[in-house]
Amino acid sequence: MVEVKLVDLCKYFGPVKAVDHLNLHIKDREFVALLGPSGCGKTTTLLMIAGIYKPTSGYIYFGDEIVNDVPPKDRNVGMVFQSYALYPHMTVFDNIAFPLKLKKVPKQEIEKKVKEVAEFLRIAELLDRKPSQLSGGQQQRVALARALAKEPQIFLMDEPLSNLDAKLRIMMRAELKRMQKELGITTIYVTHDQVEAMTMADRIAVLNLGRLQQYGTPDELYNKPSNVFVAGFIGSPPMNFIDGSLVETDDKLAIDIGPLKLPLPE
Repeated sequence: MVEVKLVDLCKYFGPVKAVDHLNLHIKDREFVALLGPSGCGKTTTLLMIAGIYKPTSGYIYFGDEIVNDVPPKDRNVGMVFQSYALYPHMTVFDNIAFPLKLKKVPKQEIEKKVKEVAEFLRIAELLDRKPSQLSGGQQQRVALARALAKEPQIFLMDEPLSNLDAKLRIMMRAELKRMQKELGITTIYVTHDQVEAMTMADRIAVLNLGRLQQYGTPDELYNKPSNVFVAGFIGSPPMNFIDGSLVETDDKLAIDIGPLKLPLPE
């Protein structure tokens, strides 16, 4: 597999700074979530890593290689979208096999690989069905199988659980984490759902208005938020904020919140 580095990465759409000087280092085999509200730049970042969007400036590294000008088909990434993007006229087998056929992989090898990933994702009995005959969770597994079939070095996922009901989302979180750990694929996962990020990711990059707010483990974000935005965004219920002033009383520091002065620990 491979590590991913984003160095001073920017993407502007006219005057709008969708991603503004983003720096991230995603380790080999790591599961990293890009977390933030709608419009924070997380999907734009993912699409630049995939090669669908070209950066305005900055660099994307896969290992030691700058891939800014590498076409999407040559980046060896697997991507799963929110809508799954399955071909409705194809069977599950043909959907999974499609990227291998594009690469002109021999037929016998395609059959072997499709059956292998189908068994791994527990959909082997569904290979003859069409997408319309599948549940939401089954469709998601097919989309995952199609992305895995070409043996990507990086897995990119854009809100893959958002169309599932609450019970199925919980089950699929565990399934995705199991899959990532067993295969050891470097994974970048976009979500606006902090519960998903906190329960699945090794580290989380919190974004707002195109800028990185904090990058750390779930424990670090929860217990040591770096700014007011992260403190208010992480946690359920969210952290309470009280306005106060720093004052000195009897040679000791305290927070003055009006009727009370709260001494700071020494």
